[in-house]
Amino acid sequence: MTSLQANPHTSALLAFSDSIASTVEKIGASTVAVRGRGRHALGCGFVWRPGILVTAAHIFGRAPATAFAITAPGARQAGVDLALVGTDAPTDLAVFRLPDEDLPPVELSGSTGARAGQLAILVGRSQGGDVTASVSVIHRVSGPWQTWLGGQIDRLIRLDSSLHGGLSGAPVADASGKVLGMGTSALSRTDGIVVPESTVSRIVDDLLARGHVARAFLGVSAQPAFAPGASAPEASAGKPAQTGLLITAMVPDGPAAKAGLLVGDIVVDVGQHRAASIVQLREALADNIGKSVRVGLIRGGAPAQVDVTVGQWPTEARPC
Repeated sequence: MTSLQANPHTSALLAFSDSIASTVEKIGASTVAVRGRGRHALGCGFVWRPGILVTAAHIFGRAPATAFAITAPGARQAGVDLALVGTDAPTDLAVFRLPDEDLPPVELSGSTGARAGQLAILVGRSQGGDVTASVSVIHRVSGPWQTWLGGQIDRLIRLDSSLHGGLSGAPVADASGKVLGMGTSALSRTDGIVVPESTVSRIVDDLLARGHVARAFLGVSAQPAFAPGASAPEASAGKPAQTGLLITAMVPDGPAAKAGLLVGDIVVDVGQHRAASIVQLREALADNIGKSVRVGLIRGGAPAQVDVTVGQWPTEARPC
């Protein structure tokens, strides 16, 4: 008997290592390398549902979202063209249709059970089609959050390190091989982020249904500002005057401009919901696409109200 076989700790470590390798092989069967036409491999994607591939939107940059997928060793011999369903930059998701449904979908975790300290296994493919892998640890898990482009993410799942090159768009699985979501390097400047499976499913459903994700759009750029006189109860209690959002620019012919809002107005509430921050403004607008909402504001130091019909967020626009 060798010393390795005699040591129970070493045997347990080898068994653990083999189990990770087996998990990678299992997920690798549903994973492809993804690149734009005529470009080097940029990332990877994986089969979310039969015939539906999910990947990271940012790997295409501003290039047209057409993709070439490499599914196995042999690169071009195993490559297939993908048909775009749609992209959603705020959540960094792109969805493509596969030309056939031969590749198996990943097994989803089916829960919100990600925990800090849990192993996170990322699986991708190289330009030559070889399976690649990275094992990380979930550094932090918390509640819903909003990306810098206004995408609503159901849970914050942050890894303890950045992603290796080519692993944006990779499935992120637990030790059992069940996928928790998609890994991306675009939503944080430091660490890898996992877009949770509930968010991926919601965006995939929206893109399959209409080719885009509907978001409320007011057509303004704004920044926090004091709104003197906007909140008499707070002022009388000795608290600072209520803050609002100073409109600094407007989209021509956007919903706000059409309703008569002006640069210099300070928005303090929307539909009776506080609007002291961009996040609060987006939350107040979220369920009101196509509806008229009453915007409370301060104009020239005096309270005013304007009714605005909320529009739908254009894909090329980024203000609220």
